Amino acid sequence: MFIRSRKFILLALVSSILLLSQLPLLITTFWPVAYQGKVQSHFYLPDQAGPDKPAPLIVVFGGSEGGIPWAHSKSASQRQHYLDAGFALLAIGYFGLPDTPAGLDRIELTSIIAAIDNAAAQPGVRAENITLLGTSKGAELALLLASRNSNISTVVSVVGADAVFGSSEWYSTSSSWVWQQQPVSFVPIDLRSVLPTLVHGDLRRSYELAMQNHSAYQRAKIPVEQMQADVLFISGTADEVWPSSEMSDRMMARLQQHQYPFAYQHLKIEGAGHGGLGNKYQPEIMAFIQKSQQR
Repeated sequence: MFIRSRKFILLALVSSILLLSQLPLLITTFWPVAYQGKVQSHFYLPDQAGPDKPAPLIVVFGGSEGGIPWAHSKSASQRQHYLDAGFALLAIGYFGLPDTPAGLDRIELTSIIAAIDNAAAQPGVRAENITLLGTSKGAELALLLASRNSNISTVVSVVGADAVFGSSEWYSTSSSWVWQQQPVSFVPIDLRSVLPTLVHGDLRRSYELAMQNHSAYQRAKIPVEQMQADVLFISGTADEVWPSSEMSDRMMARLQQHQYPFAYQHLKIEGAGHGGLGNKYQPEIMAFIQKSQQR
């Protein structure tokens, strides 16, 4: 009787573990993303801009923190530098806000493009000069959008990725992004790759292991060579989140291999980590954008 009870308990435990392991797949398959296709934004226009003096537009994206970090009071000085230089700013929040998706999971790219098009159509904006500036997952987003939209003239990728990675939400086994409700090819973050994060807090190692899924990595590479924009990569060689320097190097090599006809540059900061580079190197970013707008 005791042995039979032990077998029953063991069977129940194994069954529970198997069920829990499949829970994210079940949620992804059967639970739709609430507010998919909804974004929020803040639009800033420099004082001197108007129909007779339109301003070039910079669209800014935060990363996996969600919300609209560029709209925070702590970003006021950074915003003002761009406004004082004559740029209009559109800060887009694509998750983690009321009436937007709760997590970074299956974000609809066409809704972000629609928000950009709407801002570009505003009086006082020069629609032919659009820059995308993203940090971390926001840089992944900026590169992905520019590879699909020929209206983008300049891209700044701060500690970005050369491929699309899966949603970081525990409940999802899908892509971070969708295009017309179809998932964009992505590198999955499976149990093997997530273990270094769970055990040692080593997030970078998790991404490095995920990229060892070579077939998925090849399919998920962002086709940066399809962009029609000048591009500036900024990375830190000691990036603790993911290998942004190595991935930026690989994108530079691909652009060179394809004889990319637009300007491309990699500002690699020795010993720098994942955070703060967009603010610290704002003068270099602004100079690159200004030069790009003059082409």
